[in-house]
Amino acid sequence: MALKKIFSLIFIFCFSISLFSQNRDKLEEQRRSLIQEIKYTNQLLEKNKKRKNLTLNQLAIIKQKIDLREKLIYQLENDLNGIIQQILENQIMIESLREDLSQIKAEYAQLVYYAYKNRNSYDRLMFIFSSEDFNQAYRRLKYLRHYNQYRRKQAQSIKATQTVIQEKISELKSARNQKSTLLDQRQRETKILGEERSNQKSAVQKLSQREKKLKEELKKKQALAEQLNKQIQELIAEEIARRKRTNNFELTPEQQLIDDNFASNKSRLPWPIKRGVVTEKFGEHPHPVLAGIKVRNDGVDISTNPGEVVRSVFKGEVRKIFKIPGLNKTCIIRHGKYMTVYSNLDEIFVKVGEKVDSKQTIGIVHTNKEEGIGTFKFQVWREFSKLDPEKWLAGK
Repeated sequence: MALKKIFSLIFIFCFSISLFSQNRDKLEEQRRSLIQEIKYTNQLLEKNKKRKNLTLNQLAIIKQKIDLREKLIYQLENDLNGIIQQILENQIMIESLREDLSQIKAEYAQLVYYAYKNRNSYDRLMFIFSSEDFNQAYRRLKYLRHYNQYRRKQAQSIKATQTVIQEKISELKSARNQKSTLLDQRQRETKILGEERSNQKSAVQKLSQREKKLKEELKKKQALAEQLNKQIQELIAEEIARRKRTNNFELTPEQQLIDDNFASNKSRLPWPIKRGVVTEKFGEHPHPVLAGIKVRNDGVDISTNPGEVVRSVFKGEVRKIFKIPGLNKTCIIRHGKYMTVYSNLDEIFVKVGEKVDSKQTIGIVHTNKEEGIGTFKFQVWREFSKLDPEKWLAGK
């Protein structure tokens, strides 16, 4: 029974190492990704460090950095809890293995003592030849062979158990070192988070002193959003009317295929830029500074490096390009009944009617001279329905 238990524990040990290693690798990859995103938000904020005026976009980047830091701390907590659990399991397994090892050693000592007492080969031969018949002699011979095999297995089991115990002790030391490292990192990140929250509070207080200007900016922003919506809705109405005029209420086979493929790629579409920070999410939410006022976004606002290229998130056809003063250039691409909208671009490299592929460059983001940061708007529509772009884009 002890041997079976030992081999079971060894199997569990090997399996747990493999599983824990996979989980650790995944957690470390997520942690590295979060750290890189935090560094990127710092780079964006550094671009405006020498400028005097604080903007809502900067406040949004600060908030995004805080959100990322909170995710990092939460991830560190999960990682830390996993290591604490691993330490506990290792301690229990080491104790269990040591108990089993003591039992196996005791059994092995008895076998060695018995073998010593019966070490004379003449006695073993007499044991076989004194059998009453051939069958009994055969059974006794098998017994001696089985006995020798059992002794060898016991010896191998002792070696294997000692090896596993040493590996477990080594793993336990490593886990304790990792725990210490993670505790230090969590403490540092928590301290930084406190400083960032203090900076955010200070930024909100500074911006709240410019309430009149913020309300004017909000009014202007809402007017631009209405103009953009009007252009998009006009295009959608034109598309539907065109299908009616040709008595073709359905999409062409090619358009239907693109429509189906676009829908099936929900949450897997590439981002419209290689790197950026979502500074305003989809839907209705409270104004970051003005109390009691809610703002609505029909897409997402993304901040990025100046001069960053914008790319199509899926293959389709360019259906409309236009310019709105204050919102710069906009490009609308149709993907069957879906449309993606790319606004606030300085340059557009495609033409109306042109077929584009996924990740094809279509333009360059507008750079806000006041902030030194590139910003643009991205929307997803299905006919007249506005969709949350982040639910369609792949996770970073």
